[in-house]
Amino acid sequence: MPSVMKRSSYTLVSLKRHQAEAGSLIPPFRLLRHALIFLFDGFGRIELNGQPSPLQPESCWALAPGTWIKAELRAERPLDAYVLEFDGSGPSALPLAEEQPLPGTAGEAGLPARCIRIAGPSSVLTLLGGMLELGRSRTPSAFFRRQALFYELLHRVSLMPGEEENGAQEAVRRTIRYLETHYMEPIQVGELPRMASLTPSAYCRSFKKATGQSPTAYLTELRMRQAKELLRQPGRPTLRDIAASVGYADELYFSRLFKKTSGLSPSAFAGRNAARVAVVSHLFLQDHLLALGVKPVAAPAFPSVYRTSSGFPNYLQPQLEGTKPLNAETSIRPDDVQRLSPDLIIKMDFGGNPTDGPWRGLPNTVCMDGFGGWQAYLEALGGMLGREAEAEAAAARVHGIELAYRGQLAAAAEAAGELAIVRVLPGDFRLFGADGHAFSDLFYGALGFRPHGRIRHGFYRSHAFEELLRMDPDSILVVWSDARELSRLRSHPAWRELRAVREGRLHVPDSREWDPWGPSGREFTIYDCARYFAGSPRGSARVF
Repeated sequence: MPSVMKRSSYTLVSLKRHQAEAGSLIPPFRLLRHALIFLFDGFGRIELNGQPSPLQPESCWALAPGTWIKAELRAERPLDAYVLEFDGSGPSALPLAEEQPLPGTAGEAGLPARCIRIAGPSSVLTLLGGMLELGRSRTPSAFFRRQALFYELLHRVSLMPGEEENGAQEAVRRTIRYLETHYMEPIQVGELPRMASLTPSAYCRSFKKATGQSPTAYLTELRMRQAKELLRQPGRPTLRDIAASVGYADELYFSRLFKKTSGLSPSAFAGRNAARVAVVSHLFLQDHLLALGVKPVAAPAFPSVYRTSSGFPNYLQPQLEGTKPLNAETSIRPDDVQRLSPDLIIKMDFGGNPTDGPWRGLPNTVCMDGFGGWQAYLEALGGMLGREAEAEAAAARVHGIELAYRGQLAAAAEAAGELAIVRVLPGDFRLFGADGHAFSDLFYGALGFRPHGRIRHGFYRSHAFEELLRMDPDSILVVWSDARELSRLRSHPAWRELRAVREGRLHVPDSREWDPWGPSGREFTIYDCARYFAGSPRGSARVF
């Protein structure tokens, strides 16, 4: 006979977000209920019933009632964790540890907890943020909705791969600790599998599972991180001494590797704090630089788009007072930028402004390729300028705003149903994809709006008017569109017969300055979107 799954009876008791400064000690405490601890940031060591284990970001601990916990954070990263406690029992597919015996009873040392690697951390964060928001309401509907999100979270956790303790993983962790304490020595990476008593292929798989990197990349990152600390110091050692102190006998090889991994030569990196930075790009990279605490001497502007004297959007204008606008709608010559005496020029390849020989020949120019999203640009610039901590703080702040406003826009997203986002231009009708573009990633991902089921492409699709007619979505959001083309479209008989148009779910906000490709632009877009859909003033949502 087929087996019958035991009926679950889980009840969420509490959910709290815990943040602690880097280097903090978390004193011992004992769990009274089952708990899931989701760690999104912070490195260090955790002790569970006296058994030490490493703390790593994007991991989840499944702990049983009676577990004693204490933790110690490393100095470089603060803690950001969510602790979810619940009662009940249910299917064994969930990664729940057994109850720990009370002190003084048999088996006092306790049973091992389980550590799970968080798959899809952004979706898990979204669920946790929604549960926190709903927890502030006392209505029955909020309770049931929160419980539903809790079960959705348990469902996701049950599908995540386990990372239980075993001899091989502990052996790999020993080699990681060896690298962290001996990186300044001439280490032979090929010897690490032998130290762990594993085959090279098994060792590399376990190492990448534990760190997300290959052993060589991990060792290089350790050495480059220490080299950056030495380059930051006043009266710093010579380049030869720095290279030797982080494990490189060849100064030229160290310099090449430093530039390959950081985007700047060691000398340029050492002078970055006083650097005069210019941006030549089709993206508002000045937005990212401002979030890092760097005001550029020159930056791209679009005077035909933004109704400001500079061609910068209004939300950036006050912060860029004194920055020279570079008209990105025309060709920008290297000599025009060099007259400003920048220490560093960040150059991207874009229409009418190729990154060709004249640009590549400039010694103070770094050529950037495109990245997958706004946060990737932020991280790349943070690493280039030695402002990794500022990049992390800016990303965390924006993520908190996204979580807060997702809850505030939940009703609007629900009312919108299946949404299509379009842009109307002379000679083109664009249908945004479900992902791959900063705008659709923000709307469909961070803010929780739902794309039409037939939208399966990425970025956007051109000449898609007929496709939209066949789709006939519940709602349509029109952004960044030409006013005259939109006026003509409104008189089109097929457009007027669309359900969204007939039923009053056609949304045409003033979206000229909606540009979620940088921290400030993303915040402005979220605030203005909330004002449009939910009538919320800027900053009214509570940020966790």
